[in-house]
Amino acid sequence: MPRYNKQDRFHQRAKDEQYAARSVYKLEEIDRRYDVIGRGDKIVDVGCAPGSWLQYLARAVGKKGCVVGYDLEPVTVNAGSNVRAFEANIEELDPERVLRELAELSAELRKKPAPASVPPSFGAHVFVSDMAPKLSGVRDADQAKQAELVGTALDLALAVLLEGGHFVAKMFQGRDTDPLLDRAKHAFEKVRFIKPEATREGSREVFIVALGLKARIQSPERPTRSE
Repeated sequence: MPRYNKQDRFHQRAKDEQYAARSVYKLEEIDRRYDVIGRGDKIVDVGCAPGSWLQYLARAVGKKGCVVGYDLEPVTVNAGSNVRAFEANIEELDPERVLRELAELSAELRKKPAPASVPPSFGAHVFVSDMAPKLSGVRDADQAKQAELVGTALDLALAVLLEGGHFVAKMFQGRDTDPLLDRAKHAFEKVRFIKPEATREGSREVFIVALGLKARIQSPERPTRSE
């Protein structure tokens, strides 16, 4: 495998543009190609440290949008007033907490009181995940751990996304990706794989881009992404 050059052009560009990490350009390309992020969107970002995706999302959603992020590690970068980052294990996160914290931030930005409870009509427009496990160097084991993380992220995304919402997650190519792909195809209108240009040479890393969460029969009152 080619040696990874930490000082490549994406590293230098991130430094020049004051992003916390070069990985921001993976999300930027995904958004540019698939129009994932909209102005005013409410976003959930898991695996958000060191914070470059939060920085990009804060600017992409604008003043009327908001972003909540979660990671095991603290985020020290100041991504903007429309962003809140929390230390949390995604395996212990529940949808109610995520929606509550997203609703509280949204209300704060609109200078309104925090809701006593989150209304059934409230939800996120986009859910993104750049999570990855601590790598052991054992290919199949690392791929299986990553697939498990993506599965957990997908479970949470399906519980907090609005109808028509989008899901983006980092994956490692391997045999464990097929069940995840099948689940995504069942839940979303379109599913694509992309390997952004900023991905290091020789990496098995790809991103799943699932667009347009399908209507939920059990929640007919749930609003659409366009509302």
